[in-house]
Amino acid sequence: MKVTRILLVIFCMSWISGIAHGQTLADMARRERARKKPIHSGEVYTNESLKVAPGQPPKTIEPMKEQAKPKGPTGPTDNKGRDEKFWRETFEKARQALKRAEDKLKLLDLRMTDLSAQLLRESVYTREMELRAEIDRTAKDQVAARAEVTAAQQRIRDLEDELRRSGGLPGWAR
Repeated sequence: MKVTRILLVIFCMSWISGIAHGQTLADMARRERARKKPIHSGEVYTNESLKVAPGQPPKTIEPMKEQAKPKGPTGPTDNKGRDEKFWRETFEKARQALKRAEDKLKLLDLRMTDLSAQLLRESVYTREMELRAEIDRTAKDQVAARAEVTAAQQRIRDLEDELRRSGGLPGWAR
């Protein structure tokens, strides 16, 4: 009796799951593609197919001429005529220069750490002199790289001040 009930429950569950089969993701994607497919009438317009009132010359469809692009900025500008594109490109170049300088400084810091570790590991006096000379050169390069990072950061601050003074929108600095 218990076995028949269990078999009956299993049969009912499989039958209900077969009936309640929902949409698959593929079906939904097909329907969405069909919905988004552009509707074309299939009609081709020619000079002959354009009908006009009697007494008027027939209208012709001329090929579209390329519209001349405006040479100047199309949106808002600052007091000196520079637009958002100019400012965004300028800030992007300044940020890239800062990133390069920071990466160079990180590389030199890692080099200095490696040289210091080599100096501590090796006890041969002749190699120690070479390592100390290389450490001195790397230290000088680090000072120059720190100055480069500071200059790049100052360039970004100067650009922000220039943007503010020229009346540009603050969002252009992003």
